[in-house]
Amino acid sequence: MASSVGKRQRERQKAEKAQVKAERRAARQAANSERTDVPSQRSEAELIEDLGNLQRGFETGEVSEEDFAARREQIQVQLERLLR
Repeated sequence: MASSVGKRQRERQKAEKAQVKAERRAARQAANSERTDVPSQRSEAELIEDLGNLQRGFETGEVSEEDFAARREQIQVQLERLLR
């Protein structure tokens, strides 16, 4: 019975951690969307270079997984706007 109590506690902690992470991600995306509402003045080549730099930063550990995902999404939105 002790193992099931421990399991429930770990699951609850995991869910709480996921909730905090989701809230931080939502706040960061809201802040990023405010910044991306302004049309990008960067060229396609510059945005692709930014994406490459971001990837290298992630691979070396300079950029967290959450920041990587948010910034990659921001660059992709700018590329899509540019290509329309």
